Order: sequence, then structure tokens, then C-alpha cells
Amino acid sequence: MERIYSNVYRARKEAAERFEKKHFATIRDHDFTKGRLVLLRNSGVEDSLDRKMKPRYLGPLLVVSRNKGGAYIVCELDGSVHHRPIAAFRLIPYLSRKKLPLPDDFLDIDASRLRELRTTDGID
Repeated sequence: MERIYSNVYRARKEAAERFEKKHFATIRDHDFTKGRLVLLRNSGVEDSLDRKMKPRYLGPLLVVSRNKGGAYIVCELDGSVHHRPIAAFRLIPYLSRKKLPLPDDFLDIDASRLRELRTTDGID
């Protein structure tokens, strides 16, 4: 039984390495920091018939923080925080021309709700 387990484990590991080699150019792990501008992929548009006329990305949005599950808590530029964390694969960096300084009291959310969002594992 141990031999079968080790063979399966080795095959899975080799398959993962082959996948990473094959898709090296497309796999990106963006680690967005607080205050970074990002765009949100509008995945609701992908299945619609009139998707040519709808925006593919929404934003720019500001990264507030990252929760335990790896999802990001983001807010609009006016400070309104999204009600659920956003999965990391739905975010891409927004390339801005200049940096925006943010005040500490920028968000329109209380500290307890923000703490609750940070400790969740769920994503949108």
C-alpha cells in the first residue's frame, strides 16, 4: 500500500511540475500590497451573449488587505468597501501614471467589520 501511495504521489508531483513548465508564461502570482490599484475581472459577462459591448474589467479598485484564504478585500476609489473578499485570480494590476497618497480614515467601514472580512476564508 505504501508503494502504491508513493507512486501516485510521485506521479502527481511530476504532473504538477510539467504543468508549471508548460504554463510558465501564463501563471502569475500577484501579491498586491495595501493601497495598490487593481482591476477586477467582470466574470459575469463571460457567459452572456452580448459580451462584446460590456466591460471586461471593472475598476480601478484599491486593495485594503488580504484575508486568511488568500482573497483580497478591495474598495472603490470613494472608500466604499466591497461586501465580500475577491478571489486573487480575478484581480490584475492597474498601471497608474502616478501614486495616490491615502489618508488613514479613508474607508467607510468600521474596524470590527474589516477584521471580520480579514479572518474569513470565503471568497466572491
